[in-house]
Amino acid sequence: MKKMNWKKSLTLTVSAALMLSLLAGCAVQPTEQASAESNAVGTVLLSVNPEIEVEYDKSGLVLEIEGLNEDGKTVVKDVKDYQGKDCRTVVSELVRDIYDDGYFEGTVDGHAKNIVLKLKEGSVYVSDEFLQDVADGAREAVQKCGIGAKTMTVSEGDLDDSGRIGQNKAKELVLAQLGLESASFRDHEYELDDGVYEFEFTAGGVEYEYEVDARTGKVLEADIDGNDDWDDRDDWNDQVEFDLPDDDRDDIEDDNDRNDNDDQNDIDDSDDRNEDNDDADGRDDSDDDKKSVISVPVSDDDDHEDDDQDDNQHDDDADDMDDLADAHDNDDQNDVDDLDDDDDQDD
Repeated sequence: MKKMNWKKSLTLTVSAALMLSLLAGCAVQPTEQASAESNAVGTVLLSVNPEIEVEYDKSGLVLEIEGLNEDGKTVVKDVKDYQGKDCRTVVSELVRDIYDDGYFEGTVDGHAKNIVLKLKEGSVYVSDEFLQDVADGAREAVQKCGIGAKTMTVSEGDLDDSGRIGQNKAKELVLAQLGLESASFRDHEYELDDGVYEFEFTAGGVEYEYEVDARTGKVLEADIDGNDDWDDRDDWNDQVEFDLPDDDRDDIEDDNDRNDNDDQNDIDDSDDRNEDNDDADGRDDSDDDKKSVISVPVSDDDDHEDDDQDDNQHDDDADDMDDLADAHDNDDQNDVDDLDDDDDQDD
């Protein structure tokens, strides 16, 4: 009986130890996960058509990336070795991946789709120029890919109380997407029950109808049939002028300058390649001879000098003719005198 109690006690002890170890393991995993999440201090939302969130720590190093829509999930599924890199580098690499996957091929009114970088509400700036630095990384990728997309930023100050993009910032985004600096908007109450701003505006005598996603900042063509908020536009206010802020104009001009410089570099590279090809085929001397032929216009003075030379030449020719004629006359006269002498001798 004692042996049985001893064995039962040992079995219970081992079972209890196993249970404790299992419970300890379950408790550790949530603790480690909570610790990792506590390291995150902010999130940048990258939107083109793919929507991707980039989570970072207090040093601006990436902890996690996540695709929010189907296109975003498609892009990030093959992205590896991003953890521990700075946000600028990861965003730049993501933009190149988005380009490689063909998401910049579609346009908005003939313009390449812009990139919108939005700092999530409550996110910490790891430096004063943090968001701008991340945007510069995206712009570098755009330049390398050779596309005309512009990079727009949305900071926490551009958000409303609910964390959505404010109305004025949404107007800036749609103007920048269409390459406009100002427009007259018909304002109205935006309920945002569907999270979309409906904009009707006029610029340069052209009327536009577009929508802006209040969460991502993406510009969409107006869905007049599918969005019932457009039904009330007859009651919207008269048009109010709105200008693109100087900061956004500066960013757009910088993007345009980068694209112009890239185009100029392409032209220079093409010229260099042509010159290299000439050197390679051994025809550079012939090309140089052709290039060095320069037509020099003849002045009026040169024309007069040439005319004088022609006149002198004609005068010389006339004198020669006269001398020749005199020579013939003298010869004839001598012949007559010789005949007279012969007659005298005969007599």
